[in-house]
Amino acid sequence: MSATAQESPAVEGSFRRVLKLRHLVAFGLAYLAPTVVFNYYGIATTATGGMMALAYLITMSAMFFTAYSYAQMVKAYPIAGSAYSYVQRSVNPWFGFGTGWIMLLDYLLLPMICYLLFGVYMNEYVPFVPVWGWVVIAAAFGATINILGARISGRLNVIVVSAQILFCVFLVGLIVTFVVNRDGAGGLLVPQAILDVARVDGGGLLWAASILAVSFLGFDAVSTLAEEAEEPRKNVPRAVLIVCLGAGAAFALISYFLQLAWPTAYRDLADPDVGVFELLQRLGGDALGLTFFVTDQSATILAAMAAIAAVSRLLYTMGRDRILPQRFFGRLSPRFGTPVNNILLTSAIALTAIFYADNLFGAASLTSFGAVTGFIMVNVAVIGHYFIRERRRSGGDVLRFLVMPLAGIAINVVLWIGIDTHAKLLGLAWLGVGVIYLGVISRGFRSYPRPIREEDASEDAADHVSSPNSTLTP
Repeated sequence: MSATAQESPAVEGSFRRVLKLRHLVAFGLAYLAPTVVFNYYGIATTATGGMMALAYLITMSAMFFTAYSYAQMVKAYPIAGSAYSYVQRSVNPWFGFGTGWIMLLDYLLLPMICYLLFGVYMNEYVPFVPVWGWVVIAAAFGATINILGARISGRLNVIVVSAQILFCVFLVGLIVTFVVNRDGAGGLLVPQAILDVARVDGGGLLWAASILAVSFLGFDAVSTLAEEAEEPRKNVPRAVLIVCLGAGAAFALISYFLQLAWPTAYRDLADPDVGVFELLQRLGGDALGLTFFVTDQSATILAAMAAIAAVSRLLYTMGRDRILPQRFFGRLSPRFGTPVNNILLTSAIALTAIFYADNLFGAASLTSFGAVTGFIMVNVAVIGHYFIRERRRSGGDVLRFLVMPLAGIAINVVLWIGIDTHAKLLGLAWLGVGVIYLGVISRGFRSYPRPIREEDASEDAADHVSSPNSTLTP
């Protein structure tokens, strides 16, 4: 696509390809938020007996298999629907719809939670503005930036993510100084801060790893921007893996230094839920705590915006495929090249956080239900597309297209089993509603949904055009 075409206003039904690799990585990091490692510090340190770094390494290893599967499916189908599109084309149209429908839970609930958290915390610092006022301000800002387009939101992601990374680097530097002044240079090399065999608790480590898996939600959302990325078959898979492995390594490294700063925190924390503030008070007093608060609240807004960007594109793809009403969901703004209807709708849903302050936290585990279920199905899609349909079964292909996705399925099934029972029941009820809806629009499952052809969505379709018969029969 020429530079002129990239800069021109998008016609209805087409995205602008304006995102480079750095924008995709920043988007994924914005979704997961680098400072999220501090939010889990108290509970993870307590659960692991001070081995939070090891828990993150375990989680990163587990998430890598699914990230690898996403990278493989983006190469096959570089379109905006992410898990929905992959499963629809590689497994079965009905399973594709079910996957997309369930993942809506993850994408729709996350902005609600983020905006509510932002409102509650900001109200503590600026009490004359009510919680609902902060929620409205945040939602209006997020919707505006998303409507203006991927280029503007991409630049904002780079700025705010960079600020979060700078805070992390600054804090690590502060900890290094603190530890050296207390224990000398030798205090920076403590293997027990990663693994203390005398105190290791396998159950606690696995429980913490299942909780910390939520920290990695973001590599999957990168795939929803495939139609706005330059060279999507190359850049999107790279971004997916960079976000997963880069974030995991950074989380583990930061956790290691947090353990060095307060080796006995796992037994001394007064309130693990807000443990990071106890640690920051020891390191730098109120000023450091306030700096973290501002940085973390910016990350919260950015995560909500990234989730709305992701879900608006998922809804757009489902509308374009006529799974959802096309006139509303399957339209892009000719002026901005963004799915404005979907952005406004999801922002309005996020605004309902002000009515559910007492119940929203209990429903937060539904985000894990939607994400983990989608992860399972993406791993299934790799097997369906490469191993079954394309018969890639020689040498390393067996490892890449069968063994690795099977490992991803097994890991995510374990995570799925550990999700709160109430959340699983609500998630299955949501799926039931989707099945009823699909039965109605397909006239009793007699007509297949029409997936958008890849040449309509991808700049390089000449290399890979999806066939109408590319899905497996039900």
